[in-house]
Parts: sequence; C-alpha cells; structure tokens
Amino acid sequence: MSKAASAVSIIGGADGPTSVFILGKGREKNIFKRFRIWRQNKKYRRKRERARRLITPNAHTMEELTDYIKERFSAVEADASYPYYEERKRGMKYSLIQREKPALLGEVKRFLPPEDLTDKEALIKWQKELEAWTKECEDRAEAVPFDCFPTEYHMYVVDRKEEGRLEIELDRFHPVISMSYSGRAMAQIARDIHLYYGVTKQDIDEESERYKSLLTALST
Repeated sequence: MSKAASAVSIIGGADGPTSVFILGKGREKNIFKRFRIWRQNKKYRRKRERARRLITPNAHTMEELTDYIKERFSAVEADASYPYYEERKRGMKYSLIQREKPALLGEVKRFLPPEDLTDKEALIKWQKELEAWTKECEDRAEAVPFDCFPTEYHMYVVDRKEEGRLEIELDRFHPVISMSYSGRAMAQIARDIHLYYGVTKQDIDEESERYKSLLTALST
C-alpha cells in the first residue's frame, strides 16, 4: 500500500471476496520506476498478443477435464480435511454469484482506508472491518439455495513433493477453474490444464470469461 491509495473495494474473483482492489491517484513520480513499469507492461502486452494467436477452438467439458488431470497428472480429490478447503469452497461460491448473479448478494460496500497509513491502530480497525465484510459476503452466498444458484465444488491436488504442489478448484455447473501452485514444474502443468480445458469458437468471438481466463493463464 502507498500513501496515494484513495479507496479500497472488495471484488469478486478466483480468490473470492478477499480479493481487494486498491484505487490510487496520480502516477508514479519516480522516472526510473515509471520506466520499469512501462517496460514490464510492454513485455506483458507482447506476451498477451502471442498468446492470443495461439488460442484456437478446442474445448473440453468439466467431466473430461477431471478425467484428464486424474489420468495424466495423478491428481487426487481433496475433501473437508484438506487445509482451508471449506473456506475456499465458500469463497468460490461467493465469487461465482458475484460474477453471474450479483443481485442475490444485495449491497456492495466500499471501504476508505485511514488517511494516515502509518497509524497502526487505524489500519488494524480498517482490516477488521474488511474481514467482517468478507465474512458477511460469504454468509450471504452460503445462504443462497441450490435451486436459485446451483454449485458443485471440487478441489484436486497434484503433489510432486520436491517439484511443488498444484491445487485445482472447479465447479461443474460453471465454466471456471482456479489454480494455485508452487514450483516451476507446477506452472507448466497449470498451463497444460488451461490449454486442455480450452475454449469454443463462440468463446473466442465473444471474448467470454472462459477465453479471458485462458488468455491470462498463457500470458503469465
């Protein structure tokens, strides 16, 4: 966080309601930092354009994807005993509702950070407000009945010990997958999974969320 931060909003995303967007004002004054940011952005845009040219229609269903990660990468399904499983399950449901039917969740709040970001007590109070709102959002999502918004959450884990670990989260009713990993080898597996899941021609033509997710995965 910087002293230029002016507002914070909780947004939906792969990580659920704990995703936080910092709104800043002005631009970086240090010319060397500005140049570095410009260069990084330019590099990312080039990678994104290369990735865009690689994407062709080759979509698979969630069921096919599940079979693929089990057979090819020996992925094992996690259950409620897995660390943070329930928390992440709640987070994904919130994220999906936020993206597809936000009206089911009611109001959206914005949180202003304290004016003095060196004030420890004020920052702690602000953090607690964010945490309380996150909990409220998840509770609202959890209360949405299945017939209003059907979900079927699954998490699969690829554990290669020294090479790292990959966690794959998906919902069979919605075309979205979320992955987190450690280790370079796991990054390549995550990329492979995104490519296998793929997109349809309609996804490409409409630049759907599924298409944007694949494009981002191939660009990073």
